[in-house]
Amino acid sequence: MNDLGRLLVSRADIARLAGVKRPAVTNWERRHEDFPGPAGPSGRAGADVFRADEVAAWLSRRTVPANARQEGELAGTTFGDRFRAGLDRGGFSAQEFVHRLLAESNRFRGDLSPADHMLLLLAMVYTWGVSPEARGSASSLYSVMRRVLERDIRAYDQITTLAEVFGRQGPGSRAECAAVFDLLVDRYRNEYGRREGGELFTPRSLARTMARMLSVAAPSPRSIHDPFCRAGEVLAAALAEVPGSEDGPLVAGETPSRDALRLTTMNLALHGAEDEVVLQGMAIGPGGEHRWRGGGFDWVVTNPPFALRLSPFEGERVWRYGHPGFRGDFAWLQHVLDQLASGGRAAVVMPEGAGFISGRAQQIREEMVEDGAVECVVALPSQLFANTAIPVNLWILTPPSGRCDEVFFIDGSGLGRMSGPAQRELTEADTSAVVDAYIALRRGETMTGPAQPGAVAGRAVGIDELRERQYRLTPRSSTVPEISLNDAQASEQSIARRMEEMASVEARLQGLSGDLERSGKPWQGTWLRTPTSGSGTTPRSGWEERPLGEVAELTAGPGGRTRDTGDAAGVGVPMVRPAAMRGHRILHEEVTWVPLDEVDSLARYRLRPGDVVMTRTGTPGRCALVTETEEGWLFGSHLVRIRPAVELLHSSYLLGLLERPQAQSWISRRASGTTVRSLSLKELHHLPVLLPPLAEQRHIGRRLNSLDEQRRTLTELVAALDVYRAELADLLVSGWVSLPVAE
Repeated sequence: MNDLGRLLVSRADIARLAGVKRPAVTNWERRHEDFPGPAGPSGRAGADVFRADEVAAWLSRRTVPANARQEGELAGTTFGDRFRAGLDRGGFSAQEFVHRLLAESNRFRGDLSPADHMLLLLAMVYTWGVSPEARGSASSLYSVMRRVLERDIRAYDQITTLAEVFGRQGPGSRAECAAVFDLLVDRYRNEYGRREGGELFTPRSLARTMARMLSVAAPSPRSIHDPFCRAGEVLAAALAEVPGSEDGPLVAGETPSRDALRLTTMNLALHGAEDEVVLQGMAIGPGGEHRWRGGGFDWVVTNPPFALRLSPFEGERVWRYGHPGFRGDFAWLQHVLDQLASGGRAAVVMPEGAGFISGRAQQIREEMVEDGAVECVVALPSQLFANTAIPVNLWILTPPSGRCDEVFFIDGSGLGRMSGPAQRELTEADTSAVVDAYIALRRGETMTGPAQPGAVAGRAVGIDELRERQYRLTPRSSTVPEISLNDAQASEQSIARRMEEMASVEARLQGLSGDLERSGKPWQGTWLRTPTSGSGTTPRSGWEERPLGEVAELTAGPGGRTRDTGDAAGVGVPMVRPAAMRGHRILHEEVTWVPLDEVDSLARYRLRPGDVVMTRTGTPGRCALVTETEEGWLFGSHLVRIRPAVELLHSSYLLGLLERPQAQSWISRRASGTTVRSLSLKELHHLPVLLPPLAEQRHIGRRLNSLDEQRRTLTELVAALDVYRAELADLLVSGWVSLPVAE
């Protein structure tokens, strides 16, 4: 690999290339002071990055133990040898491979339904990873896959084509196959997310957060259990957090359907659980607490179905804290506690309402809290799941001790970043923030702070306060202690500082008001000319109508890439994404960043002043004008760049034309798709454009630009005024300052 010094790698990259589990990299950092420090945040999901040459040099001083050597590795092989070898083979990217695979999915699908096609892809990845001997021919792959799926898949031609693709550019190791499998499950979740009974797969970022919290509370588990496996994604995330050893933990689970059983079995095998015990059928009914013998499990991780109504048969069970009624949330919580071993921990995803609904649920909550079964509740953001925006909480349960001193609350509701038009994910930094807060609270540290994007507030609430709150387990209201409305604790210095801040806001308000006065009032209609009679039915003299594709160059964003969820660290070249487009302009704080070593391959996606960028997927038609400030930036995969022919079309006029209700309706009618709507360039080419003479276009564009500037100034003015009023109200009604006496 040439010029390793320019290459940056994340912790996940280091683990994959060195052939170790992700926690091993964190352990190296903690235990060895000479481990290379981060070169800076990459923004890849908020993670740090490291110089590849420094990492390779450090790993070269560490020999792979004999019991951890891979096939073909000789005595004396170092982790650095593995790391460099991985880079030399191109550093296989599961993300890029999945994008290429799905970009050509129609070529592989044949007559299969989309869901069956995705299941075929998952079976192919599994077979490729666990049965290398089957890679020799399509017939061998076909035979193994039939046994895996336990059905006649009738897709021999597709498997033949897939075998060629996998052989040419596919994953080479089981670990790489596991990474591809994870990404395909994510795609399965997003595209066909609602499984039997309306269930949703668990987002990887949420599963990762659950597992890492358990690794803090109960490290090195001997057994792991999920009583409601979906595709095994939560168990796979838990396995990734278990330190490597020759004897891995017992992995057990239960699945709601036959397809879920196949997916879970394949997933766990790829992630190293060779002796997993996964059963079909649910043990939440009568006798289910005794289904698994042996004293319980060290880790129980699960995302049970939200608000599942119990059948009368399930209601016959003896419940630890009382009959849950027909609402399943508190049935699952009690079921999980029955499966938990002494000293173990459980992480359970619950809808937000489970923390505050009244009635029978409140009575069970009271019993659980008083019995010491609830250790921590974490509020997470909405839109984590496909097809539902419901916010969720993560409950950390502990074996009941008979008493409760306090419960930890962590407010992570402001975390996450949008990974699609209606989908949010937790970044690596978000997971670390939640886990660090959990560690701090377990140590008895106080860390209450304002909840804001990218930060968490945490607080330990004592049992007396929980009783006063009627056992409401709501992190967002519990992380900040009650504040007296008549707080008399304020120093002269703090009041003086606040008065200085008020003066600064006043100056800002005066400056914005001056900007408005100097710019005039372009919304007043004195400059408009009334059209002559009958002129509204036909274009004015000198105007013509032409298709957009004849008067502008149309370029779609880079295909096969997830650039709209790229880096956010301010290193590299900015890339515009839909979230950065607001008020017809580009918000600089919302862009992502492309590393410099990737910019050359994206040269054709550069922006220049006068370009118009428009969303073409999700909500097609939102537009923004590129100014001189954004010159040389890039645009993402969900956008289209419209570059007007300067001799025919003025960019500001084009922006106004695209924002017309008629144009937006035209775009909406031609966008296709069910889950995600998209507008093709072929359709956009034919958008009718009414062209006045160029001089008149410039005149119209300047006027519209003036209105946009007025709007931005007014928006800033309102925001500053809101801050000023809130601070003034607090100072006045607290009695610390007073208004001058009216004359």
